[in-house]
Amino acid sequence: MNPLISIWSQPTKTLQYMLEKKSVGYGFLIFLLGSISTGVISTATTGWFNGLPLFIIVFMSIVTSYAGALLGWVVVSALYTWIGKWLGGTGKYSEMIHVTPAATIPMIWLAPMNILILAIYGSRLFEVPTENFGITNLPLGVYFLMNLISIGVSIYGTVISCKGIGLVHNFSAWRGFGVVAILMGIGIVLAIVFSLIIGLALFSFFMA
Repeated sequence: MNPLISIWSQPTKTLQYMLEKKSVGYGFLIFLLGSISTGVISTATTGWFNGLPLFIIVFMSIVTSYAGALLGWVVVSALYTWIGKWLGGTGKYSEMIHVTPAATIPMIWLAPMNILILAIYGSRLFEVPTENFGITNLPLGVYFLMNLISIGVSIYGTVISCKGIGLVHNFSAWRGFGVVAILMGIGIVLAIVFSLIIGLALFSFFMA
């Protein structure tokens, strides 16, 4: 079984296969491929590497994406394990870390689209946008089509995450969705609190 292909037609069997047959090292490969696929445009419109050669911009984008993916892998696997136990799960972190990368596999298939966009628009893609409402340097039709496809693939990745969590914790994918929803809720609350703290700090600074 090749998880890169079977994840589309047999997601549950693919997750079981990854849990039982694949080593943790396979996750490093999945995240590397995912970072190459999405990392080539991950810093688009940010202007972070403005003025650098395109090759360096792409390389740095992939490296930062890969580093973030590996860190997220460790943290998210731990949170899935921890939160899952709140809902009656029996899974272990050593098991969860095997299946968590599966949600990234669909993102790998975005590589042809992202590389094509990079080839057409080049370094312009990474400049801070000054047109199209300041959100993109791409034609709006291309921008919205890319985002529509990416959102669809991300939703399928979430479905895979739910199935993987359910598999490891020996409960349903719906309860796995509950784990994902709780984690998202925690993230939203923390983001709001962090924003309030920063806002109050800036307000105090300027009022002093």
